Amino acid sequence: MSKYSFNLKDKQVLDNIRSPLVYQFNLARNLALLSNDPTVIRNFYQVEAEKLTRDQWLAMEMKDKFMAQSIDGQAFAYFGICPMIVQGKVNLLASSGFKCQSDAKEIDDKLNEFIEDAKLKEKFAEGVYLESGLGDFLYRLSYDPKISHKPIIDVIEPQNFEINYARGQVKSYVIKIVADEDPDYELREIHYRNDKGEICIAYRFFYSGKYVAPDDKSLIEQCREKFPIDINIEEKVLPFKDFPIVFKKNANSNQLYRGERGVPDIQGLDTIEDALTEAISDLIDAIRKGGVREYIDSSLIPQTPDGKDMKLSPFNKRIITTKGSSNPANPKNLLQVVQADIHWEGYIKAIQTLMSQAINKAGLSPTTLGLTGLESINSSAESQEAREKTSLRTRELCLSTWERTLKELLNKYLQILDYIEGKEILDYSSVIKIHFDDYISPSVENITEVLVNQVAAGIKSQKHAIKDLNSEYDDQDAEKEILDILTEQGAPVLQDSPTEPVVDMENSTPKNANLENSNS
Repeated sequence: MSKYSFNLKDKQVLDNIRSPLVYQFNLARNLALLSNDPTVIRNFYQVEAEKLTRDQWLAMEMKDKFMAQSIDGQAFAYFGICPMIVQGKVNLLASSGFKCQSDAKEIDDKLNEFIEDAKLKEKFAEGVYLESGLGDFLYRLSYDPKISHKPIIDVIEPQNFEINYARGQVKSYVIKIVADEDPDYELREIHYRNDKGEICIAYRFFYSGKYVAPDDKSLIEQCREKFPIDINIEEKVLPFKDFPIVFKKNANSNQLYRGERGVPDIQGLDTIEDALTEAISDLIDAIRKGGVREYIDSSLIPQTPDGKDMKLSPFNKRIITTKGSSNPANPKNLLQVVQADIHWEGYIKAIQTLMSQAINKAGLSPTTLGLTGLESINSSAESQEAREKTSLRTRELCLSTWERTLKELLNKYLQILDYIEGKEILDYSSVIKIHFDDYISPSVENITEVLVNQVAAGIKSQKHAIKDLNSEYDDQDAEKEILDILTEQGAPVLQDSPTEPVVDMENSTPKNANLENSNS
């Protein structure tokens, strides 16, 4: 017998750790944290967590969390580092957008038009959010001539789909459509291959935890009434080689859930989130308890005409009465004011350490989240790239996987377009080239510098630059701002009307000024 052979008697423990049930628990916990609502979060840890797990050790761990405690008088200040990290990831990856740039101009024009019409940049940002916070999601392509003459893209959240595997390959996708009035009723959209290898879409009703039998006509009719009448639930056979679905699994995926799901960027950060919330709550308590205390002799309490004391409010914790130690000859004994010493430096250091650990674990730098004071490099504009080196490296790795995902999505869009137009269905994957725009740190200084360079290069007008810098400005506000700037610079302004000054464009416009009038 080999020296290293052993028999793991309770190997089902490992299976339980990696089971879909644990995935559902983590998904629910991350959904609660991303709600950024202290009431929802505390309710999850106090009530819902125990319902969602059969693991008694995990249930006990949840009860030990500070966010599961309710202590009278204890401050509760939810910090929200997890939502900050997820939103920082969205800004890092999706804020600059993308476009198609290849040698095939006709295809680029078609795809870039589709990107704008389908609001794919917004759906890209939504996908980054779901992937970073929840681990995965689906892009679904569909075609309904009653709604649009082009394919439609939907983003399906992870709690609304299942993936079934056979020998490591995707056997089917199941998308859940939940009834608005009663969540017990579901319509399941099932994407699968038939015996001929064709892509098919079938629809089955799901009620009270199980599929409705095809011969139960009355229950099927009951379920049908819960959904809009215009939903087409006829089975479809599509002439595609692959599913009209793109499953984006987070690049952090491992064997935690048997390879079925991606691991979100905030997985495991709930403990740091809990410690941060506790540290900040304790700091607030220390400030409260370290406030001024006034010790007043009971002889100073006002009395009624019949000699009874008028008691102070029991909710006033600042004033404390004393007895028998006062001496009217020594006024100092009648009133004493005490200010406690608050050791806030220790709390601040602990909070900074916890925040740094969470941000580093997510592969980001504090500057990407808009936080200052945690980085060691100064905050000058020149040091921007150095300060965000960690985030830029993370961005490069993430966008390499996103490029493949978006390319697959756009390829399937073109194939469905061929199907709609009655053309031969081709593979465009080798033609599609996606270019992601450069990341710009969302600070006023960096945005201003970019706009100045664009105006100087003649690729953006002053009016549009001012509107980009001031999101609340309309065309009239921007034009007025330009006139004010030119007036301050000493440019002659002609009076077109009593209330509307204009610039002498022929003789007085400063050199290199790129202006637009209201009709341009």
